[in-house]
Amino acid sequence: TLESLVVKYCTGDGLDGTVAEPFLRYASALFPHHNFYADSCIESTGTFMVMYLESMVEARRRGDIDAFYRIETSSACDVAEKAGLTESNTTAYGPNHVRVGRLCDRDNWTSPAQLRVEQKLNNINKFELRLAWNELRGGMHGSRRKDGDRTLEGRVKNLFVAFGYDPNMIPMEYKPGNAHNEF
Repeated sequence: TLESLVVKYCTGDGLDGTVAEPFLRYASALFPHHNFYADSCIESTGTFMVMYLESMVEARRRGDIDAFYRIETSSACDVAEKAGLTESNTTAYGPNHVRVGRLCDRDNWTSPAQLRVEQKLNNINKFELRLAWNELRGGMHGSRRKDGDRTLEGRVKNLFVAFGYDPNMIPMEYKPGNAHNEF
């Protein structure tokens, strides 16, 4: 999530902090046409996330990626189905089709593969930070963009739509402590 990137890579003063050098090198290597060094931390991490996800959307449009899934609502079987592992004519290795078919049989309710995937490792944010749309605007948190610039906010909202989320519902108002929705 964008919030997790900010928590991990904005050093010093959180949202108003500086971007960690390893992140800048990585982002610049993947997207050399953008100067991440010129951005505030939230703009740098946000622009990286947007560029990465826009690349995935473009790959889907070209047919390089068949589909996306929402990790928060998916089981291992849902992912296996999207990958073509539940159909004998689309699986690359025949014996896997039989094994996956057994684990993902809709009548096999006791299979752990049927359970929704929960993130238990690499929890970076742990509900420390919750961003609102207006925090992605120019002039906020050390931004060097024109006050009120909505470029980053608009691109993130477009991605919400592309991935099937309602940009009017997410993110909700900031709630410290046990907030559950993230970008």
